[in-house]
Amino acid sequence: MSNFRKTIISNAEKQFLIKNLRESTRLDGRAFNTIRDLKIEFGKDWGCCNVSLGKTKVLAQVTCDLQEPKSNRPSEGTLNINLELNPMADPSFEAGRQSDLSAQLNRLLEKCLKDSKAIDLESLCIQMKKRVWSLRIDLNVLNHDGNILDCASIAALAALSHFRRPDVTSDGVEFKIHSIEERDPIPIVVYHYPVYITYAIFSGGDFLVVDPTLLEEGVAEAFLSIGLNSYDELCGLHLGGKAQLSTNVILEITNKATKHACGIINLIKKGVELDTKKKLSAKETGFHKGNLKETNDSLSKLSISLDHWTTTKTSKKKKKSLKLNTVEEINNDCRMECDDINQPNHEVIRDLGVQTTELVHKGTKGEWIIIDSDSEEGANPNSSQNDIIFVETSKVETIKVQGSDSEEENVIIVCESNQEKNVSKSPKKKKAT
Repeated sequence: MSNFRKTIISNAEKQFLIKNLRESTRLDGRAFNTIRDLKIEFGKDWGCCNVSLGKTKVLAQVTCDLQEPKSNRPSEGTLNINLELNPMADPSFEAGRQSDLSAQLNRLLEKCLKDSKAIDLESLCIQMKKRVWSLRIDLNVLNHDGNILDCASIAALAALSHFRRPDVTSDGVEFKIHSIEERDPIPIVVYHYPVYITYAIFSGGDFLVVDPTLLEEGVAEAFLSIGLNSYDELCGLHLGGKAQLSTNVILEITNKATKHACGIINLIKKGVELDTKKKLSAKETGFHKGNLKETNDSLSKLSISLDHWTTTKTSKKKKKSLKLNTVEEINNDCRMECDDINQPNHEVIRDLGVQTTELVHKGTKGEWIIIDSDSEEGANPNSSQNDIIFVETSKVETIKVQGSDSEEENVIIVCESNQEKNVSKSPKKKKAT
């Protein structure tokens, strides 16, 4: 079922992308060896991190609990990584089902973080053969715009560096977990910081671009993912696809990826250090504050805009229809209808009955009125129901407005005040097609 939800890339898009690569340009304006903007935000709790790589977003959360160690490693804790691909990130992903892509990404992340011995698992031991800490990294892809692997590896590493586990004491029989108020939490020992840098391969290896987007992933023939740390050590290597690369090309790409890895690792360390200082100084931190501020700003702008609109009710007296004789008569009648409005240069919405409203703009530019042609006195047989007439001194224009419940068309007539006799009349009733 997910195959039908995948975005189909046309041949024209593929040819256009390849043509741009031959001209040494990319569709988003980046160079071949330039990654997208990276943004790392930490949450309110320890071990919560939100990473944005361009439009690709991954949320990471680290949790821990006490468990019995494995029989073959009685003095080491455990580390589990779980990457979720849900339909919120991309419609082609299925909820509650592990796909081939999800299994591949989980395995690559375990190679980079777990198999490279980046975490000191022995420091997670409480008592040999009895209790150890079990760490779990939950990664949720919030938006998929290409290169999930790099974004997920950065989020997992940043969340591990930011995480603090509670302190535990034991009397030989029972284990007591102390809260943050009783004892300070203990950070995780990280030996080195490995991250993935992915390159997309086009035209049999003629073009290699770093940090591919979703469209570039769909056109690329193969992918080369390199796991590197700040010591220029290779922590993982994965080549998937049909392209054949020589050893010289792989070494050249690895040297270029080392610079990106060092820059990303320094950004992670600075972000963790800054957020830790804020938390230790009892300051409220977290990316939820920024989102709340943006929401409040948008609501304040909305309230300011709504202040210019007011609603008033007219009396239930019988309303006389307006005869389309001259512009002066129309303006005079409009002013009579708007005498009770004391707010100049404001728009006013009036409720004239069932499915009938009146929008009046009392200012220098013009006035909006709605003519009720169903009244008994002075009805114009050539005008349709709910005709909207706008009187303005600068434009002459006729705009058709499709009604929602009525079978007839609503017509907006714009007239010039200079012309007293040549006034446009609404056309005869037509059935809506």
